[in-house]
Amino acid sequence: MKGKKATGAYYTPNYLADFIFSRLEKDLKSCKNISILEPSVGNGSFLDALLRSRVHNDKNITIKAIDVNRSEIIKLKKRNFVNIKINFFHKDFLRYKQNTREFFTLIIGNPPYIKKRLLSGNQKILGKRIHKNSGLSEKAFKNIWSVFLAKSITLLDDNGILAFILPSEILQVKYAKELKNYILKIFKRIEIYTFSDLMFECKGQNTIVLIGHKKHSKEGIYYTHISDINQVENKNITLIKNETIQSLDIKWTHHILDCEDLKFLNNIKESLNCVEDYCISKPGIVTAANNFFIIDSDTEEEYKWEKYTKPILQKGTFIQTGIIFNQSDYRRLSITGKPIKLICLNENNLDKLNKKNKEYLLIGEKMNIQNRYKCRIREHWTIIPNISDPPEGFFFKRSHLFPKLVKNEANVLATDSAYNIQMLDKYNINSFIFSFYNSLTFVFSELGGRYYGGGVLELTPKEFKELPIPYLNITNSDFKDLSFRFKNCMNIKEILNYTDFLLLSKIGLNREKILKIQNLRNMLSLKRCGIN
Repeated sequence: MKGKKATGAYYTPNYLADFIFSRLEKDLKSCKNISILEPSVGNGSFLDALLRSRVHNDKNITIKAIDVNRSEIIKLKKRNFVNIKINFFHKDFLRYKQNTREFFTLIIGNPPYIKKRLLSGNQKILGKRIHKNSGLSEKAFKNIWSVFLAKSITLLDDNGILAFILPSEILQVKYAKELKNYILKIFKRIEIYTFSDLMFECKGQNTIVLIGHKKHSKEGIYYTHISDINQVENKNITLIKNETIQSLDIKWTHHILDCEDLKFLNNIKESLNCVEDYCISKPGIVTAANNFFIIDSDTEEEYKWEKYTKPILQKGTFIQTGIIFNQSDYRRLSITGKPIKLICLNENNLDKLNKKNKEYLLIGEKMNIQNRYKCRIREHWTIIPNISDPPEGFFFKRSHLFPKLVKNEANVLATDSAYNIQMLDKYNINSFIFSFYNSLTFVFSELGGRYYGGGVLELTPKEFKELPIPYLNITNSDFKDLSFRFKNCMNIKEILNYTDFLLLSKIGLNREKILKIQNLRNMLSLKRCGIN
């Protein structure tokens, strides 16, 4: 693993740079004159990989290498890159020749990963301008890597190739859909390489390799998934064309499913209602400072908050097992010292606080909590808005092995780590929770959500609402049976095997189709967790 650049980018490992050039050798073989641009050269990993590859054999190659880090450019200028003409520039790529008419055969690199809010004011202005000039909206500008991508595409010649290492969020998140459509419009052939493991450190982000060809004899979108580093080093790669994933508007991350699998799943989904047809789901409470506004029982007693607190569940991880959170579970959290009380102030009680209450609030002011953005825009920084009644259930937006939906028998509130569930008329929470735990709904959780390094799965409110549910009215006995299985820490495969044949058979699926769905869920879950 290489060291982190001060600019928010990470150095590319040699094996990954070598792999990318190995994929380019055939396409650049017939080119005698090659112009290359590397917009964030770093320590020169791609330059070294070029020298180790066969791309530079018997060719006239010119390179422009740019980096915002002066010390890296100075070090690279001192090195001897044999038989290659390289011009080094110490410059922010966003400022590089904004009106240039120079175009390149190949643009290659590993753009920096810096969130928009961390950029300078001038960088934000340039980023918006670059997006606009490429026909992209400001909504698609969330991180500097998208600006590098958009600007680099405009600098390719008519036969140009772009080869970038990018965060996998381009395949998953909603705002990246616009970028994907832009890429589809520009490139005739797109190759996407995804990986089971983090190939190098990038703030917990999974990474992909994207290679785009503006012209190619074999057009289309091609994918492959690389399970381990040996495949990269041995160049044991097979690309598979998959147009269905685009036509069904499924996230590109899930290219490992073939066309028939995707059509099979989509046909079933179209016959079912979704989460939003059965319940109202809304994000939980945003405190803006959980560690301050959510306190444990000892702190509540010490600072005399008893009159002003409400019970709350701060994290889904506080629920170790089970699909029911009851008073006994809540008391256990209290005994173990977990923060379980939310300080609830309003206009009517703010002027009635006692000495100890004010002492605690003063601690918050010394911590500068009142100047946090979400506190600053409140009528008073201590008054948390939108504290509603406790919901019937919780869905935790982030999960690991499987999504978690829980009944709220403890009658507590929840933070925005969860979505509050309130059932619509005619439907009940027990049947909804029971119906949620099945392999089909879990498959679409994998397909609809996004994931982070380490295998964390996240669903946005919209993604959760769109999950298909094979809803079935069940008895109290059925619900107790399912709860018993969870409480006794049964394997999720065993639990799903129990619910699948109850639920999925009711919507007309035979044993063969149910087993197929189970296998697809298992495959997607293992891929997300980096196990396969």
